[in-house]
Amino acid sequence: MRIAITGLVSAAALAACGAGPGVPAQPEAVHSELAVTLTPVVTEAEFPWGLAFLPNGDLLFTEKLQGLKFVAGGEGTPSPVSGLPPALTEGQGGYFGITLAPDFETSRLVYIAYAKGTEADNGTAVIHGRLSDDNTALEDVTQIYRADSRDTPYHFGGRLQFANDGSLFVSLGEGFKYMQDAQDPKITHGSIVHINADGTIPADNPFADGVDGKPEIWSYGHRNVQGLYYDPTTGELFETEHGPKGGDEFNLVKPGANYGWPKVTYGINYDGTVITEKTEAEGIESPLSYWVPSIAPSGLTRLTSTVYPGWQGDFFAGGMNGPAGLELVRLRMVDGKVTERESLFDGEYAIRDVAQGPDGHLYVATKDMDGIFRVDVVSE
Repeated sequence: MRIAITGLVSAAALAACGAGPGVPAQPEAVHSELAVTLTPVVTEAEFPWGLAFLPNGDLLFTEKLQGLKFVAGGEGTPSPVSGLPPALTEGQGGYFGITLAPDFETSRLVYIAYAKGTEADNGTAVIHGRLSDDNTALEDVTQIYRADSRDTPYHFGGRLQFANDGSLFVSLGEGFKYMQDAQDPKITHGSIVHINADGTIPADNPFADGVDGKPEIWSYGHRNVQGLYYDPTTGELFETEHGPKGGDEFNLVKPGANYGWPKVTYGINYDGTVITEKTEAEGIESPLSYWVPSIAPSGLTRLTSTVYPGWQGDFFAGGMNGPAGLELVRLRMVDGKVTERESLFDGEYAIRDVAQGPDGHLYVATKDMDGIFRVDVVSE
């Protein structure tokens, strides 16, 4: 079965917006000559959230409400993996990002973020466990991290990325009503934290001494980071985050840096009122690119393969909302600047995650289509 959705669509929805002094101009909205389509590989998936391919091509994925699933060969019918702790599933809560330990082939350790607690007292937590030899259970599950508590079931973040040195980045949201806390590096709301694989704090973190910020905080001033990618070649960390009504961002993440929320934003409140007049300020990092109106970016990766001619090295971000409907956005960077931005699909569904498989193809998890799809080049 093949869903015929091609990448030859109008780029009007991603038309360039103006930028203030010191803020990079928005990239050109392009119309690619390469057509792509979505081919279903897993059709029995309910609210899939995060994708992690095993080295042999098998697939693990999280479902927001149901936990962890395994798919032999990365295609077909998923089977449940037991052993996860219960998650808070109210609001935006549930099971979130997943990643494999760098030494997975020997340790078989899997890392998962999820919403832990109750509506009145909750936070994003990270556990790891050993995937059993028969792929049916996580064993010896251990919590290695839990963010500061909130009393709202919204804006959890929840993406995970390992660095070259084996340390782990965890994205966190600001709990929606705690947006002012995102400006306080002594609180984990609205931050990206950096921990060792066992949950201890790296000695070279920007606030490791705890004087000016919480030791685990790597960057702050974020709203709700739902896309996270560590580039093993350059050692750089990139993220996408949700703005309010408008103002979604694509950022290069720097240690100790402030990304502005809610002092600086290109968005407004959902009721139309102004949050701030500022789109830039001294001491605050400007986004590499931003979206007005919003696409609700979720999932982020960088293509390293040559499967898609001309796209090697480009970033791909999923989108769960927006004028173009189903979104997979291609972003090209040249000399540290985003020079092209393209919406590849035009439909009515939302992409929650995007990952590159061992075969070099991109795979997407859809929020509403309840499936996992391979991005294929349309043959002429």
